[in-house]
Amino acid sequence: EFLTEMTDVILGYEGTVDKFEGDAIIAFFGAPAILEDHAIRACRACIDMQVKLVGLRAKWKTENRPELMMRIGLNTGSAVVGNMGSKSRMDYTMMGDTVNTAARLEGVNKVYGTYTMISDTVYRAAKDDVFVRELDAIKVVGKGEPVVIYELLGYPGDVDDVVKSVVEHYAEGLLAYRNQRWDEALSHFSAALSLDPHDGPSQTMTNRCQEFKVSPPGKDWDGVFTASSK
Repeated sequence: EFLTEMTDVILGYEGTVDKFEGDAIIAFFGAPAILEDHAIRACRACIDMQVKLVGLRAKWKTENRPELMMRIGLNTGSAVVGNMGSKSRMDYTMMGDTVNTAARLEGVNKVYGTYTMISDTVYRAAKDDVFVRELDAIKVVGKGEPVVIYELLGYPGDVDDVVKSVVEHYAEGLLAYRNQRWDEALSHFSAALSLDPHDGPSQTMTNRCQEFKVSPPGKDWDGVFTASSK
């Protein structure tokens, strides 16, 4: 039921479902048919899937079934797409650094307690259509260059004032954090948590600031977090 409902949303935005791996859906937008607005379509699909999942959780709760959550990693860029494999058996699929980064971002959600994470390239392509929170700059496993990551929170008109205030406090805290003003950063993250005690990113950054107060990263620190696991 979960896979069917999520797949229907992807196909509704003309996405291509690559494969299913266990409970994971791997999909892409822009091939085989070129979609100039592929990043916007992908973001809309992500938002709609999470909204659909809220409804499904309510339904499953009444049926005494597990209330599933879903993490999404989204990236855009160049990739090799086509029939790959052997002469006798092949798959239409995608490969490349862009794809690998998307997969890493899915896992990085666990670090921040988020559920939909997009890269800076996606944000630049879709920023007028979505509401996001800049989370951090990170180096993912297997990639040398840092990636600025964002939490995809919804459509601009659908985000309530509490979420907007949390994002504002977080942004101020992130700025202070990057300038190694730990107490100032902690006060902003604390303000965000007072509005939403379950805000994963603010809790993550609170813990990190407390650690850096004890063991500062040094004056040459570039503010980039290095992810240690996939």
